[in-house]
Amino acid sequence: MTQMNQKRIEYIDLAKGLCITLVVLFHVTSRLRIHSQFVIILTTFLIPLFLFLTGMFFKEYDGFKGFFSRKVNSLLIPFLFFYITTSFILPNILYYGLGFSVAAKESLGISGAWAFITQENFANNPIWYLWSAFLACLIFYVCIKGANILSSSSTSRAAIVLFICCLLAALNTWLMAGKLLKNGFLDTTFALMPFFGMGYLINQLTNILYPQKWDKWLPLIVVACFLITCFIGGRCGYMNDIYRISPLAQYVGGMTGILGIIFLSKYVGKIPFVSYWGRYSLMILCTHALLLQIYLPIVRKIHLPIVAEVLVLLVITMFSYQLLIPLMKKYLPYVTAQKDVIIIDKTKNKTI
Repeated sequence: MTQMNQKRIEYIDLAKGLCITLVVLFHVTSRLRIHSQFVIILTTFLIPLFLFLTGMFFKEYDGFKGFFSRKVNSLLIPFLFFYITTSFILPNILYYGLGFSVAAKESLGISGAWAFITQENFANNPIWYLWSAFLACLIFYVCIKGANILSSSSTSRAAIVLFICCLLAALNTWLMAGKLLKNGFLDTTFALMPFFGMGYLINQLTNILYPQKWDKWLPLIVVACFLITCFIGGRCGYMNDIYRISPLAQYVGGMTGILGIIFLSKYVGKIPFVSYWGRYSLMILCTHALLLQIYLPIVRKIHLPIVAEVLVLLVITMFSYQLLIPLMKKYLPYVTAQKDVIIIDKTKNKTI
């Protein structure tokens, strides 16, 4: 979901568009209390895909100051803006000012201002990913610096970084067993780090992003990836650390699902609307829960069959962004990672 400064690879936008559409589908079914095995399988790879892509396009830039400034612009500022407005100010206005009931009681009162740290739960839950991705980038930067000290070979550095990421995931499992790590999504971030590391490793050691001789086999590869994920995948609630499968299935199934989406997108190239949504997936992530809260009561009054309800909610939510994305680009560019709040002087290679 972070911005890429290099020339855009078009099918990566499609991959993100497919992923954010499936994220919205997951939240639609959750709100309708639909328990589908297909939706459960999606949790194996949806959030990991975004971390994987962040790892693929990871750059150290011009030192920690420049790196940190970029991550503040692209992740932390959008998170803080949407958290303060939609998960603190809005719920308190609705509850205390207008007398509406609010599901996320953690967001109420002054303690709601830091509920994402103490409770790991708040009104606009999907934006947890931005905070976790920000933490992951900082952790990964430290890992890279450590690997640079240990080895001068790019291949060895990538392998060392992946190993450290896997250790963090293992550490998270051990700490969670003792209930020692449960604040500020650090546990979640540790659990996701292997996907970040794999993205970085694959980009360092392969050229899969670009045309290959074996691309003619992509349809078979995609089918194989999804079959593996469907066979071994299961419930992976990264936000709440709820895992219904073994760690091996979690990471193998996550990777095959990720590669399935990427290779499918590489084969197809571009899909109207979906590729557009992928380019601005951060905006959709931060706001789709609000749209569902508005649309759900309206659609339910029509009394459609449950499958039709799901499709109608998904379609009207996603196509609302044909209007909302241009509006956010125009009126909220600094808090949706379209413009930098912290100005980076690229000509002098430093942050102002």
